[in-house]
Amino acid sequence: MKSVKSITLATLVLICYFISVYRITRVSDTEISWDILGYYLYLPATFIYDQPMLNDIAWLEKVNAEKNLTGTLYQVSTNDQGEPMYFFLMGMSLLYLPFFLLGHLMAGISGLPADGFSLPYQYALVSGAIIYTIIGLIFLRKNLNAFFTEPVTALVMVIIVFGTNYIHHLTLKNLETVNMLFMLVNIILWNTIKWHEHYRFRNLLAIGLASTLTVLVKPSEVFVILLPLLWNVTSFKTLKQKIALFWARRKAVITVIGISVLLTLPQLLYWYFKTGHILYDSYKNPGVGLDITSPHIFNALFSYRKGWLLYTPVMIFALAGWYFLFKENRKIFLATASYFFISFYIISSWSEWWYGAAFSGRPMITLYPVLAIALGYFLIFLKDKKRIIKIAFGTVVILFIFLNQFQWWQVKHEIIDLYRTTKAYYWAVFLKTSVPPEAEKLKLVYRDFSGKMHLTNPEDYDKSVLLDNHFENPAQDGMMTEDQNKFYRFKEGQEFYEFFQSKYQELSRQDHIWVKASIDVRFPDNFEGPLPCFVMTMERKEGSYRYFAPEITIDSGYNHWTRFEFEYLTPEIRSTSDRFKCYIWKRGKSVFDVDNIRMELYQKKLD
Repeated sequence: MKSVKSITLATLVLICYFISVYRITRVSDTEISWDILGYYLYLPATFIYDQPMLNDIAWLEKVNAEKNLTGTLYQVSTNDQGEPMYFFLMGMSLLYLPFFLLGHLMAGISGLPADGFSLPYQYALVSGAIIYTIIGLIFLRKNLNAFFTEPVTALVMVIIVFGTNYIHHLTLKNLETVNMLFMLVNIILWNTIKWHEHYRFRNLLAIGLASTLTVLVKPSEVFVILLPLLWNVTSFKTLKQKIALFWARRKAVITVIGISVLLTLPQLLYWYFKTGHILYDSYKNPGVGLDITSPHIFNALFSYRKGWLLYTPVMIFALAGWYFLFKENRKIFLATASYFFISFYIISSWSEWWYGAAFSGRPMITLYPVLAIALGYFLIFLKDKKRIIKIAFGTVVILFIFLNQFQWWQVKHEIIDLYRTTKAYYWAVFLKTSVPPEAEKLKLVYRDFSGKMHLTNPEDYDKSVLLDNHFENPAQDGMMTEDQNKFYRFKEGQEFYEFFQSKYQELSRQDHIWVKASIDVRFPDNFEGPLPCFVMTMERKEGSYRYFAPEITIDSGYNHWTRFEFEYLTPEIRSTSDRFKCYIWKRGKSVFDVDNIRMELYQKKLD
């Protein structure tokens, strides 16, 4: 009996040992890059570069130029006056803080640069993230042991860790939000269980603080509060009893709410001093956002690009477990199922439903604490089944774990492309240890994160003319004629000249198009001030995205016509009703002339 009781402890120790050793031996010098840079930005800005309000980002531009941490500084947003401010909330920085300070101390002792980005900081942050991973696993074990026997708990833990995308995002990618959220949700679950047993203040306080941190890490995770709110609620009668329970302990509840508000105070004060508003949406990205009325449920589950169940098929059993959880433990069903299904709907409603360089459905890992319970109830259901059924289930689980591990290996060796995998490409590399010849052509179009755009394979596209304007209409305002040549001249007070606009759905039904544009420009010898820009962009109500505005230069001199050519690849289209727009932005006061604007549309050839 004693050996049985130690199964989950031994499983926990072995898992934590594997994760710790595997992760700490794979620390790179670019751990703090891309999204991680945005989460972390508060710390070096405040403690090293004397920019806690982020009023000046010259230091960040210098660091990025030296270390190449991100293609574009999307991690910096702006307030309504166009002043720089932090893009992400400060929840992750609060969790990074103790280990940032440790890294700063290590940098000072070692003599390495105390710049916030040298190796001591990288190792300190990764080590801290490992600690958070271990805490998350400890509480996962505690939660599962509250409902299941030791063998069931151990099996669930093995399946979650090795049979899902957990293994990728809580090892190599453990500085991401899902690591912290997995830990926080498990802490909320455990303290919810204990509070409903003993009504201790410390459990209620832990729920409040962990829930607040969860929202500061990822605001859309606010629905985690449904776990304590709906725990033990099975009917309208028990809902009224739950309200009465909170009312009877209102002093403790109000105290916890007050303490939780204090935890959010730094964020609220930052928004207020930076924008004049207590609450402010700094996530200004028209190309990415919540589309609540048009969720991408099928793609989120089954897409070859990033479908959760396609890459993490073992979780089919967890989804089936909701039925058995409902049958066996209705007291926790409403709380756990409401949190899962509402959160999944929010996850699938994100316009970038593939979530960048994620393996499988990255944000689903946040929901694994409740899915683990559902999976446990599915295993309970199998307990009394025939041996042949158990053997079949075990075989399938082993195959799914093998598939997950092999595909993780493919990800690490860039055989599975985290951005561009299609159905054809997926099957071309399925269970292969190298990429077959010609398979590259099966991927989605390549988009350079630096913003550079150059069509290298025009032979794979059908070309058509969108616009060919030689300014032959004499009635057009701004028309000029010189030696029988007609052209367009900007006026002194004119700022923009828009010459093309169309809804994307009127241009193509494909996932992307290329546009090649050319224009003749002539600058007078008295031209001065900022150079004009040739702008191509996608627009929607919230603003422009994939905004491309190269300058029209005077490299060839004044008083003669010079031809300029530009290429544009459309972004991931958020809505086919979004508009593709082209215009010239004059910027300065000096006039200049344009002629022969031509735009060509390139659409992928269909097989």
